[in-house]
Amino acid sequence: MRRVLTTAVALALLAGCSATPPPPDVTFYADGNAVRATPQILCDIAERKCDENPDALVGLKIRPGKVVQVSVSSEIAEEPWGVLFSYLDREGKRVDASSRIFLPANKQHAYTLELPNSADQLLFAAVQKLAVVNGDQLLRVGQWVMQAN
Repeated sequence: MRRVLTTAVALALLAGCSATPPPPDVTFYADGNAVRATPQILCDIAERKCDENPDALVGLKIRPGKVVQVSVSSEIAEEPWGVLFSYLDREGKRVDASSRIFLPANKQHAYTLELPNSADQLLFAAVQKLAVVNGDQLLRVGQWVMQAN
């Protein structure tokens, strides 16, 4: 019995080691609803490889002027990251904006996206994971996108 148990544990450990961990995710929460996004693009700089999934765009119904909570996984928060977003102001003009860049030292796992006026309508929000290259340049290595419906 002990040999069977040891073999089963060894096989489970081997299976666990060979499994690829799931990609990091982002949760967008607004107006009583939440949606979890997988990466639209995720790059491994060391391997010089990017995986792209154009179907990773998620939708969330958001009424004008509503706050959007953005929550990122630990894997994202361990690198610089930020939120890009676009909205229509009360005159119908498109405005492109962004949060500040959150650094790993701040241990920031969430961001509250609040538009300037209650009549403003969010169009989309995108979390971007960044990497520092050449000492001072930021390179986008991941992106999670939510489109407001």
